[in-house]
Amino acid sequence: MRPLIVELETSRPPESLVGRQSGIVLLRGSSEASRYSFLATNPFLIFRSFGSRCEISLPESHVSHVQFGNPWQVLDALMSRFELLDEVDFPFPLGGCFGFWGYDLKNFTEPKLPRRALNDLELPDSHVGFYDSLVVFDHQLGKTFVVSTGLNADGSRSEKRAHEKCDVWKSEIQHLESAHRDVKPPASQSFSAFAPSQEISSNLSRDEFISRVQRAQKYIHFGDIYQVNLSQRLAAGCGMKGWEFFQRLNAVSPAPFAAYLDCGDFQVASSSPEQFLRLSGAHIITRPIKGTRPRHAEPTRDAQLAYELQTSGKELAELVMITDLLRNDLGKVCEFGSVQVPELAKLEKFAQVQHLVSTVEGRLRKDVTHFAALASCFPGGSITGAPKFRAMEIIDELEPVSRGPYCGCHGYLGFNRESQLSITIRTAIYAREKIYFNVGAGIVADSKPDAEYDETLAKAAGFLAALNQSPTPEIAHKLRAKPNPGF
Repeated sequence: MRPLIVELETSRPPESLVGRQSGIVLLRGSSEASRYSFLATNPFLIFRSFGSRCEISLPESHVSHVQFGNPWQVLDALMSRFELLDEVDFPFPLGGCFGFWGYDLKNFTEPKLPRRALNDLELPDSHVGFYDSLVVFDHQLGKTFVVSTGLNADGSRSEKRAHEKCDVWKSEIQHLESAHRDVKPPASQSFSAFAPSQEISSNLSRDEFISRVQRAQKYIHFGDIYQVNLSQRLAAGCGMKGWEFFQRLNAVSPAPFAAYLDCGDFQVASSSPEQFLRLSGAHIITRPIKGTRPRHAEPTRDAQLAYELQTSGKELAELVMITDLLRNDLGKVCEFGSVQVPELAKLEKFAQVQHLVSTVEGRLRKDVTHFAALASCFPGGSITGAPKFRAMEIIDELEPVSRGPYCGCHGYLGFNRESQLSITIRTAIYAREKIYFNVGAGIVADSKPDAEYDETLAKAAGFLAALNQSPTPEIAHKLRAKPNPGF
């Protein structure tokens, strides 16, 4: 049987379909780089890993079991069960594995890496769901499709199941459309009243972060590395749930790879601007970001900041270095001679910041699956450093707590070899009634430690705005004066 693909008429945005379903994944496109939005709910299989402990659960039958081993290998075996390789004519996934692969999966890509940072939030290293149906929103054509594969947890396919899942989505969309047919949509999104958070803390004070930048520069001067990405983690009490925070974050800081993941006891809300891997059949592409300047409301000053970024020898050198690293990463999984760099140091502007971006692409070898390409290239070089292995060792030494989902990736691996994964930056974790948000900076030999700290706060602007705060000097003072004593 072939998957069901049904086009429906609806004027409602993807967010309107989010309700009380379990295992919600919303990947929200907002630009040419992300033409589609995807909504999937109620996975038929959930995979979570904590180190080598892999938990596999089947929600529909309330069955679960634990398997110990390399999470990459366990997931690869699961993915092979659901491949639909005869379905190659669609530019979007026909079902797939959706979720996040956290930074600490690096220890199973590079087994000799240490793991000293404290996982104080006790989050899984990865959390992904396998979905047999989803809704696809094509923003370029203004069309909406329901995809239903009929896949079961054992890999078999049922035409009856495919029609049932399709009918559920059709009913929900038609009900929503009918309920809003005579209601004029609001001019702008409105939110419930929310007082600014008075307690925004960091796991590192300003002086502690600067000290770590200086220590990283010593490693650079000694020749251990050329560049390394260091981060601090902000935290704030929050009177709203993860879904509302995502809506606020997406409203004030729209990004091409926004995402909301409901992981049960915690939620992930992302406004990521960076594509890690886009894979379509044998074609693979990555778009690393390096170099940052804040945006400015006054056009002349905004243009000055853009010019400053584009002419910065430091920023250009950093991006070229990481572009070369990723060119080498793709070379490990691509056909010889196919890896190219069609764009180098292109300026791209977002709501709060502007960046330099490169594009690297190639053609996968015939024996390399999308999942194998992800595992081989993981984690992205733009958020580790160069050389990658030594940079990750230094990150583990200088950052006191585990990064969790941050600097891993999120997105989907489609069963029909259509996959897209984004770097998990500009991303908040809602857990235990608090919001956690990492922000980092790339450190090179001529970095100015004060400026690198300020860059992290510029990247936190969307997070602060979603909390009704402003990225002012007063915020920086709070972070210096009130480091979180529990970290």
